Amino acid sequence: MAIRLFKRPLTQVSDLYLKDSVSISSLLRKLIFTIYILIAGFSFTPAVYAHATLDLSGKTAAANRPGRLTLIIPHGCGEGLATDKVVMTLSQKWLDAKPFNVEGWKSTVTRTPSNGWKLTWTATSGGLANTTPGDFPIVVRWPKVAGIYNTPTAQYCGEKVMKWADKFYDSADESHPYPATYPIPRVNIKTTR
Repeated sequence: MAIRLFKRPLTQVSDLYLKDSVSISSLLRKLIFTIYILIAGFSFTPAVYAHATLDLSGKTAAANRPGRLTLIIPHGCGEGLATDKVVMTLSQKWLDAKPFNVEGWKSTVTRTPSNGWKLTWTATSGGLANTTPGDFPIVVRWPKVAGIYNTPTAQYCGEKVMKWADKFYDSADESHPYPATYPIPRVNIKTTR
């Protein structure tokens, strides 16, 4: 007794799909190859798409007001290297900045020669695994004047360093690529009302 599908025997339905000598096994090979290419493409995405992120937890960065932001480091420095130190620099326009303590890290804050802020987190045990993102929260008093402020950040993995300090350009030219390879984290400070 033949299995019926849409009132046709199964053999007739499969014959419809096998016209022009296309076999199910060749279709499966093509499908598997396509899936393999997609997986390989996602696995080898270049670092140009990585970036250090600033998260304001949905709050407005209001000029001359207290606030909080979190620096998110997306991954280690590659080659299986764990992140063991993170340094963020804020200009003298920032009224105050203090890093939160993060478990497994020692945090410090010092003044720069230009009277800015240098926030440092140093791993006390193991650091941040190469494939693991890390959150580094900061309590701040936003600058007095509204505008976009850069927060250059350096990520250390032993001797290797990734400097998240590349400027954002309008387009690529002979002097620089677009987008930036290690884009500088920025925050938009808004006028208070």
